[in-house]
Amino acid sequence: MLAVTTKFRAQFPALLSLLLLVGISLTASQNTLAQDDDPGRYRPQGRQIAQAVGREFSETLYEVRIYDPAPAVAGFSKATIFYPLTLSFSPPYAAVVLVPGYRASQENYDWWGPALASLGMAVMIIDTNAPDDAFEARKQAHIAAVDFIKAESLKADSPIKGRIDPNKIAIMGHSLGGGAALAAAVELGDQIKAVIPLLPYCCELGQSFSGNYANLSVPTLIFASAEDTVAAPDKHARALFDSINAGTPRAYVEFAHGNHNMASNSGEDLMAMGRLALAWIKLNADGKSNFTVAFTEHDAEKFSRFDYQP
Repeated sequence: MLAVTTKFRAQFPALLSLLLLVGISLTASQNTLAQDDDPGRYRPQGRQIAQAVGREFSETLYEVRIYDPAPAVAGFSKATIFYPLTLSFSPPYAAVVLVPGYRASQENYDWWGPALASLGMAVMIIDTNAPDDAFEARKQAHIAAVDFIKAESLKADSPIKGRIDPNKIAIMGHSLGGGAALAAAVELGDQIKAVIPLLPYCCELGQSFSGNYANLSVPTLIFASAEDTVAAPDKHARALFDSINAGTPRAYVEFAHGNHNMASNSGEDLMAMGRLALAWIKLNADGKSNFTVAFTEHDAEKFSRFDYQP
């Protein structure tokens, strides 16, 4: 539930000097693709996080492009897709969809685009049909977004045509979009490989969590903050985590400091959050076991609670 809807946009015209060229060109119309340094479309801290994580785990760093598809679907209104430029013979890559929190829009989270796409996955951040869409609507937005990005990979005029591996899809959501991500994950089942609720709000606004996720089988990483006064962990993030089937791979990461909006562009510790989210996707979607270290070795002082159950 992100109360602030101000667009955290900033220019960064020198960003292209940081990008590693992969020696390919992409044929697409100028009105389809935005340039990497287009004001506000390519947030620099996301790229910087990707560079640090890439060095740590010896991952290839890709140049990233952005485009705006036209989703004529019932589940959500708009979307932006960040995607890596890969060689034509490279294997298809994983994809992630992110659903905003209550009264928030995709622009509040666009650091996630370059952070994840720079390391080899497509990232689609959506706008819900209305900023105040409730829990159930956000659940349906997750499901519709997964279907949409798969379909986008099949379109002849899409710049990601043939580039998405439909067996490597993950979903993320913040606040009310994060709680809805868990509900969507139950319905999606083995159609997705990971779910990452970011400071989740458990249920419809004003309701208390009374159910359980014993039937959730999707590997789950939940972020929380001990200082969150909007979705207090004991009533939301931790309650959700404790209800998940013990046999489901899961991790609970509770930051000692940070407000409810820490997953957005204004977040206090984007490096740690981005590193762990990327590791979870690489571990569960790409099967890269070297990323396990992100959950077995961490800065204990940064977190008030950190549980990992592979």
